[in-house]
Amino acid sequence: MKIVKWSFGTESQEIDSIHPECIVPLIDKDYYPFVSLAKEVNKTRKGEVFLKCPANTDFLKNTFGLVAPHDLTIEINIDNDGGTNIRCENISQDVFNKLIDTRFLEKEEKGSSPYPLVGIDWLCTFTSDESIMLQLLPAFLHHNDFTIKTSMIPGQYDIGKWVRPVELVFEFKSLSEKIVIKKGDIIAYFKFYTDTPIKLEEQPIPWNDTMICVGIRKNDRWRPLKERYKAFTEAKCPYNPNKT
Repeated sequence: MKIVKWSFGTESQEIDSIHPECIVPLIDKDYYPFVSLAKEVNKTRKGEVFLKCPANTDFLKNTFGLVAPHDLTIEINIDNDGGTNIRCENISQDVFNKLIDTRFLEKEEKGSSPYPLVGIDWLCTFTSDESIMLQLLPAFLHHNDFTIKTSMIPGQYDIGKWVRPVELVFEFKSLSEKIVIKKGDIIAYFKFYTDTPIKLEEQPIPWNDTMICVGIRKNDRWRPLKERYKAFTEAKCPYNPNKT
């Protein structure tokens, strides 16, 4: 059994807080972000022949679905001149400002892609005392308004060597679209690449390690992960030539 520690939060400027005040009422105190994908699929596809395939059963191991903590409706419209209108009818402007990341829609970020790119700051941070590769995947075995109308941007990094919140960034499949996320919808998968069973344990947000990684990233935004891992290790355990 390998222990992976997790924390969940939304954008907050307070180091001892997991959510800004405007978001606290939206999220249940007993909210738990994850479901086992293997258990979920065996329940919803009971008796399906593919569940007996070892290629499938091995893939589903140590993979968890991310559960939406509250209802969220996002509507976007890109006009012919490239102008962008994005709104969320069921949250306040204060919540929108803290939760919805629209920086990817700015000219400096969007490049030539025809698909609007947006982020939701439902932020999960995972850490481990040993090297484990974490992969963020689209929720391709769940069918809801979010998974049908968007494409989650995948990514991976070693949670034993790098500490950062996982960004939920996705493309709308249309220039004019409205998605309705319901509380409890599965919107993404987290897969941990190890043959040993994973046990998830909650922890406070690891602010100190996170800020070290933020500083490394700010110094060189496109620095390769291998170099970031090295810089993070050195920052946490600086070399002391006089140490015996």
